[in-house]
Amino acid sequence: MTRIASLMASAFILLVPLSSTQAAMPEAATALEPGQYQADWKVASLRIVDKNKTAATNLKPDATGTTTACVTDKIDPALFAEDGDTCTVGNPYIRNGRMQMDLTCTRKGQEGQVRQSVSGTFTADTIDAEVSTTTYLSGYGDYAMSRTFKAKRLGEWPPAAAKTAGKEASEGASG
Repeated sequence: MTRIASLMASAFILLVPLSSTQAAMPEAATALEPGQYQADWKVASLRIVDKNKTAATNLKPDATGTTTACVTDKIDPALFAEDGDTCTVGNPYIRNGRMQMDLTCTRKGQEGQVRQSVSGTFTADTIDAEVSTTTYLSGYGDYAMSRTFKAKRLGEWPPAAAKTAGKEASEGASG
C-alpha cells in the first residue's frame, strides 16, 4: 500500500509543473495577419547533384538576402522564391501556428522545374521557416539547397503611401 501511495505522490509532483507550464505558453496563432511581409533569409546549405561543377543558381553558400511579398488569405510564393522564378503553390497548410507548402517554380532560361518545400511556424505577424529546394532541370546544374527564413509583417498591403498615391492619381485623372 505504501508503495502505491508513493507512486501516486510522485505522479502528482510530476503533473504540477506540467500544468503550470502549459498555462504560461501563449496560444498558437490561427492565421497570419494580412499585409506586407519582409523575409530575411540565409543559405544554410548548397549541394550540386549532377556532373556539372556549377549549380544553376546565383546563390552561394552562406549568402543572405531579403524578399518582400504580400500575405492575404494566402502567402505570395514570391516570399520564398529565388529571384526571377515564377512559382505556384501546392498543398498549403497554414493553421494553428504551423505552415507547410510546396512550390513548383519555373526559371527563365532553364527548362525543367525548381521545387521547394516550405516548412515552419508562425505567429500573427511573423514567420520562421526552412525552405528546401531541389531542381529537376533538363540540362546540367541540378542542385539541392536549404535556406532559413525569418519574416515579419511590415504593415498594410499595399502600403498606405501607395494607396494615397493611387488615390491622388485617380482623382487627377477624373478632374
